[in-house]
Amino acid sequence: MKATIDIPDDIYRKVKAKSALEGRAVREVAIGLFQDWVEKPEVAKAPDNFRRTKAEESTPAWFGCLNKYAKNAKGRHDMESIRKSIARGIAQDRKL
Repeated sequence: MKATIDIPDDIYRKVKAKSALEGRAVREVAIGLFQDWVEKPEVAKAPDNFRRTKAEESTPAWFGCLNKYAKNAKGRHDMESIRKSIARGIAQDRKL
C-alpha cells in the first residue's frame, strides 16, 4: 500500500543521512519502525476503579526506575555520586 506522510524537512534530512550511512533505504527504515510499533506489546491499562494518592499523582511515572542502582552511592546523596552509582549499576547489568 502506498501512503503519503508529511514529515518535517529537518527530520527527513536526518533520517535520509543516517539511513544512507547504514546503507538502508528510507522506505526500509520506515517499514521497520512501523513494524516495531505495531508488534510492541500493549501497555497494561489500570483498572477503572484504580485511584492514585495525591503524592502519586504529582510523581512522574518514570520516577524511581533507576532506584536499584542508587544503592551503589554508598550513602552519599549528591548528584555526582548518584550519577556514578547509576552508571556503575548499568555497566554491571550490561557487562560493560
